[in-house]
Amino acid sequence: MTAQQTFRNTLIVILTLVGAYVLFLSTRILIVLLIAIIVASAIRPAVLRLKQWRFPEGIAILLVYLLIGLFLFILSALVLPPAINQFSSYMNNEQGLASRLIMAQSWFETNVEALTGSDITLIDPNSIRRTVSDTVDRITRAIPGVATEASGLAGDFILMVVIGVYWLTSRDQAVEYLQGVFPLGQRSRIAGIIEEIEISMGAYLRGVVLVAVFVGVANFAVLALLRVPNAVTLAFIVGITTALPIVGGYIGGISATLLALLSSPINGLITILTFVGVQQIETHYLTPRVMSRSVGLNPILVIVVLFIGFAVGGVVGGLIAVPISGVLSILLKNLVIVPRQDVHAPKLVEGGILLTAKDEADTATLGQRPG
Repeated sequence: MTAQQTFRNTLIVILTLVGAYVLFLSTRILIVLLIAIIVASAIRPAVLRLKQWRFPEGIAILLVYLLIGLFLFILSALVLPPAINQFSSYMNNEQGLASRLIMAQSWFETNVEALTGSDITLIDPNSIRRTVSDTVDRITRAIPGVATEASGLAGDFILMVVIGVYWLTSRDQAVEYLQGVFPLGQRSRIAGIIEEIEISMGAYLRGVVLVAVFVGVANFAVLALLRVPNAVTLAFIVGITTALPIVGGYIGGISATLLALLSSPINGLITILTFVGVQQIETHYLTPRVMSRSVGLNPILVIVVLFIGFAVGGVVGGLIAVPISGVLSILLKNLVIVPRQDVHAPKLVEGGILLTAKDEADTATLGQRPG
């Protein structure tokens, strides 16, 4: 290897490492960009419908985002005040919180003993009191950091809206620019792939929102009817965690049940039974029809992708892992699988004979040989 080749290879390695480091530092911005495009893809049909109704494009985009903001504001006004009040009461009265947990455990132990006829002891009450005290102290120390993170999330949300507006207004120009990179014969195919990706991501997000709203409303209706305290907060927890496919609903159901147990064991039992009932409808009917078809992934693959997303990027990684996998699946299908199928697909030629591309190549080679 010459000195020039060594220098060139070393330079390539250095530039690759620098590029990887820059991407690592820009991970948060890239995630915000991806989420903004997914959200914009989900609301684009509504924008196009408003444009059909003679709304100017800018007004249509602004109106859709204003409706989304109004929905989030109303939801926050309904959920946050009772949740904050309950959280504050727990933080200011940790002994009362520990007593509630001990009472719930005692109720559970009594009923298990009545059913099984054998004594059962789960956790020592003194251990519960110490654990509650330590947990309250840790949460109190973490509150300033949570406030800082919340301000950062607010900034990311504003940036996401701005990027989404720019994407909706310049989407056609961006697609035309990307098409210009490819040969003329491939441009319509590239436009079709982009359209399919956009439709898939938008359908996935709309499906997530639809399932979360259904689960939240259904849980709230049952809990409110049975007079469970803080039904709005409990239903919101279950609904919002349902945004994580397959595993999210169980996380929310367990969390809501534990919170309901603090008011009374009966409320905890009602909450878990309500969650299980709604979960059956969501798992066996709603999710397969609304969400699975949008990305076209096998449920086992979805579980694997979710765990990888959680391991790499936490909750945000789990949220975006499925749409990213859907995009990769579309690219694999259109750039690898379909072209290979076209090459090996049999073709009918004169005389009614089916030939593959390999047969045609072999025939052409024989025809070129001297007789």
